[in-house]
Amino acid sequence: MGTSTPVRHVARATAAPRPATGSIPARAPLSPAEVRRGMRISILEGAIANIHITITGAIGGSVFLTGFALLLGANSFQLGLMGALPFIGQLFQFVGAYLEERMGNRRALVLYGALAGRLIWALLLALPLLSFLNGAQLAIFFVGLACSYAFNGIASNAWMSWMSDLVPPQRRGAYFGLRNTVAALAAMVATFLAGRTLDAFRAEGHEAPGYAAIFGVAVLAALAAAAVIARQPEPPLRPGARVSPAALFGAPLRDRSFRHFMLAGTGWALVTGIAVPFFSAYGLNTLRLSFATLGLTAIVTSAVSLVFGPVVGRLQDRYGYRVVLVACVLGTVPLPWGWILSTPTNIAPLWLTAIFSGVFWPGLTQGLANVLMDRAPSDCRGAAMAAYSAVTGLGTLVAGLLGGALAMLLAGAHFSLGPVTLSGLACLFALTSLGRALMAAVFWKTL
Repeated sequence: MGTSTPVRHVARATAAPRPATGSIPARAPLSPAEVRRGMRISILEGAIANIHITITGAIGGSVFLTGFALLLGANSFQLGLMGALPFIGQLFQFVGAYLEERMGNRRALVLYGALAGRLIWALLLALPLLSFLNGAQLAIFFVGLACSYAFNGIASNAWMSWMSDLVPPQRRGAYFGLRNTVAALAAMVATFLAGRTLDAFRAEGHEAPGYAAIFGVAVLAALAAAAVIARQPEPPLRPGARVSPAALFGAPLRDRSFRHFMLAGTGWALVTGIAVPFFSAYGLNTLRLSFATLGLTAIVTSAVSLVFGPVVGRLQDRYGYRVVLVACVLGTVPLPWGWILSTPTNIAPLWLTAIFSGVFWPGLTQGLANVLMDRAPSDCRGAAMAAYSAVTGLGTLVAGLLGGALAMLLAGAHFSLGPVTLSGLACLFALTSLGRALMAAVFWKTL
């Protein structure tokens, strides 16, 4: 789909179990050869899927997603709303956890959920060309994007549970470091080619067909990724009786360690989410950058992450997630200032942000995923991951809406901070920098 120490065992909270009916049939564990094959297949699938993810912004947004929304007429508040939409996917991870419990087949959930979410783009890519909709394109875009996030949410929860059982805990840091490096390489190529293609179409006055072209490639990548993941071995789920949704989702919340980590993750989603939807729009509108230039900054980040991703993975395996994760959080504190200090004639600070994003973000993203795999109670892992995503997704939702409202409110505002003048979206960037510094202390205390 597109991230130790032994996991803690927490018994499920349930009434007297119903034995035979509805239980997941036992299957033989995977052999070591099957585990190795599954891990190799996942690396290939991650690279192919990342072409779709990079272009469409299916995880964390992208410059192309922002540009497409602007083409359809989105304003600052609507960009904030778009940044809040991933909450829908995170909420639907509850559905994924429930279906996993009922079906006992994670491969089917990942395959068909991801495929449905990604193929929606086959419809969305045509929206700018459908002039007969008379301005309804933006509303249809938001509905389609919400549905895409929902299906992807179902798939991602099952994928996390699947990979938690497939990859041995002592190898997770190094393995996901390698997988993320290969995915980053695919992202570099996809970003470069998509940016150049879109700029070429824009130069000819055909921006809408340009988006149709790059999103069409993303849809083809989704089909190829589905064909690959269909061949990936799935470890068996622990046999057990069906439980009620209340018992299923209540069990992980009773684990104190997991609950504290979940609240810290929510705080992180809040402090970063108020600004994330606006970086690309700031680059396009305020710094007046081309898609190729913005894409090149993403390529620089990916190139640096090729080096530091595996290094961070090994550091996490050796020194633990706490030290490395907090160091990476601190490293992200000055990154928004690269946008603030850049001007249309001097984007050197932005290049520094691109470089150091490749140093610190891989360790942060990978570290949070590995801590989640570690802290999720083993007997209700799918539900625990769904609970984490839903609660942190609430932080993303609040942050996106708050960020959109603040962006509209601060549109004409100017503040002096020493020799630096903050105006408009730059105020949000300064606010997210401060929030990241506070979250470093929270993570240090929580992890």
